[in-house]
Amino acid sequence: MAKVYKEFKNLDDQLDYLHKEKNIYFQDRDLAKNILLDYNYYNLVSSGKIKFVVDISNNNHKYNPSQFEEWSRYFLDDCQVSEFLMNNLIEFERIINSRTSFYVGELIEKELLSKKQHNEIAEIIINAKIENLDDYIGKETWKYISKMTFGNLKNILFWLLNSDKKTFNKIFSGYVFLQKGSIPQLKHRISDIVLLRNYLFHFTPLTLFLVYATGKNGNYYNRFRIKIVNFIYDLKPNQDILRIMKTLTECSNSFIKIKNSHLSD
Repeated sequence: MAKVYKEFKNLDDQLDYLHKEKNIYFQDRDLAKNILLDYNYYNLVSSGKIKFVVDISNNNHKYNPSQFEEWSRYFLDDCQVSEFLMNNLIEFERIINSRTSFYVGELIEKELLSKKQHNEIAEIIINAKIENLDDYIGKETWKYISKMTFGNLKNILFWLLNSDKKTFNKIFSGYVFLQKGSIPQLKHRISDIVLLRNYLFHFTPLTLFLVYATGKNGNYYNRFRIKIVNFIYDLKPNQDILRIMKTLTECSNSFIKIKNSHLSD
């Protein structure tokens, strides 16, 4: 069956659709159009859906009547928390990247690895395909790692977990959450941090990160992702942000209950 693509809607069409399909009312249509234009229709509606959906029937979401201002206020709260977490993530990534560059550079440049280990980690660096640098030949390792994306850095961290836990623990010194646990647990946590970063830095609402993880039984399940958000928040906590985070989490939990109750529909 061919995929059905949604047609482009102009701003008036978007408002009319939101009123008809999502029971949203507008006090100032011009203001609403400016907000949709500047903040992205998809992101705002996807975020607001988490808070304002009250039921799902035949895969259609149902909403109580609400004002557009309520939807936009909730989305802007999401943005505020997301921007706060992004700042914490930038600092965290900078530290982990710097430590990894140093400690792995030391392992290679001082020939502290076996030939097999050297070849394995060199292959990871080569496969990262770092732009604006010559092909990696085992020299100036720290420079190549310092230019890696967080996603590529993850592959080195996974290798350390499997082959050199001592160096891994040096890199994550001070971050108990990423030192204690089984290797699969730690890999999962690191992967979720990378995923959270990718969500936020591509302007995807935080609430979408919280609601669309699934467990082994196919149900929606966000407990691990909440732990990741809390870890990043705790790097530099802020009570005003914490208050909003609690609301976002409560709405996410409520949405998940509704989704799970209709999985067999």
